[in-house]
Amino acid sequence: MSDSEKQDKTKPADLKKYLDSDYPLLAKFRNIAPGSYNHSKKVAELCEVVADELELDSVLMKVCAMYHDIGKMWNPNYFSENQNGDNPHDSLDPMVSFQILSRHVSDTCTILLTETDIPREVINIIAQHHGNTVLNGAFIRAENEENENLYRYKTPVPDNEYSSILMIVDSVEATAKSIASKMEVPENRIQCVKTTIDRLREDMQLDEMKVGKLRMIQAKLIRELDSMYHKRIDYDLDVEEN
Repeated sequence: MSDSEKQDKTKPADLKKYLDSDYPLLAKFRNIAPGSYNHSKKVAELCEVVADELELDSVLMKVCAMYHDIGKMWNPNYFSENQNGDNPHDSLDPMVSFQILSRHVSDTCTILLTETDIPREVINIIAQHHGNTVLNGAFIRAENEENENLYRYKTPVPDNEYSSILMIVDSVEATAKSIASKMEVPENRIQCVKTTIDRLREDMQLDEMKVGKLRMIQAKLIRELDSMYHKRIDYDLDVEEN
């Protein structure tokens, strides 16, 4: 049996070692880029429940999500979740910012290929999690630039359900965090998920996904956000009452 065939037959039990918080690369990730690590952890939790809902391999899905941003370790301070006030992009040309931010995908693949024995299947899924979407933060800053295609990721669009789910959940989690103060309103939670999926569909990033499965993903993510933010509200009330 070839090495590639062995990788394709990797069992969930074999993949679980990569989810151990003491796994060397995860420990390194947590230490160097704590904000990105925490984001990845939340994305992994959501991806796992979505995979279960669709009867996919939830361990494979969770590993992909946990490592999808590990390339940010090479430039942690250029990503908002790792910043403490100062933003180096304020003094950079938008195209330079785009190049630094977008390369985290290739950096992730390089790290996984050189520092781990993670199966190639995982790396291929991760490589597609931004597709060729527009990196809006950099494009919006380029006020006089009308060609948004210059600010698109140079990576392949998802060609499987795992990459598609990772793309959706990654975007939903980031959006929810950016408007956290508004997420206590149920309508905002619905809109967060629905708008994300609609935007990605219109941009032809989710062509491999059937409409019925996208509806299942949407419904599951809304329920998960309801649970997360409802629990937070209940906790706040308990604290106030005590």
